[in-house]
Amino acid sequence: MNPDGFEATFRVQIERVAAWERLTADAAAVEPGAQFPLAGFAANVTIVDAEPPGRLRVTKDDEPCAGTDIVVTLEDDATGTRIHVVQSRFGDWFAAARDMMAIGWRFIVADLQTYLATGADAHRHLRPWGDLGAEVAVVDGGIRVTRVREGTLAARLGLTDDDLLVTLGGAPVASLDDVVTILRVLGDGDHAVAAEWIRSGSLQSAPAPG
Repeated sequence: MNPDGFEATFRVQIERVAAWERLTADAAAVEPGAQFPLAGFAANVTIVDAEPPGRLRVTKDDEPCAGTDIVVTLEDDATGTRIHVVQSRFGDWFAAARDMMAIGWRFIVADLQTYLATGADAHRHLRPWGDLGAEVAVVDGGIRVTRVREGTLAARLGLTDDDLLVTLGGAPVASLDDVVTILRVLGDGDHAVAAEWIRSGSLQSAPAPG
């Protein structure tokens, strides 16, 4: 695991030259200093160096995570092209945010793979994230809730600090991925949302008033 970033490897069933052409299609010139929107990341980047059609290194220009380093490596594979992508140099704050950011990274990688394979950008990682109204962390057996904010979904449900969330919106939750996915489906509306949690060793439940 990269201690200062994320990395992933995937394959696409097209030739390496074709994958490279799609990767750099929005660049007027593939040379140091050139800027273009990088598919998958849906952000403007500046080329640091390039070795067509095998390696592209860029710096991310847009927030969030402006200034991070992105390296995409392409290699011939028996079924097409093997892609290795690394994003790093986030900074000292990265360790504390890594678990939540890993959810977005997963969709960035999926968007990049989809784009290289099909030429279409799905923009999955840009879909709005809903707000539970509390901080959450993975602990033994579920999702621990802390710092519940007034007037939010968590507060309307009756959640308090150190409750262990086990279902939300009728679906089980055991990971941050689960929570984010459910909140994306729910959106920001004041829906009536059922939830279950464990407090002081007992299972409790309540709907949130819509």
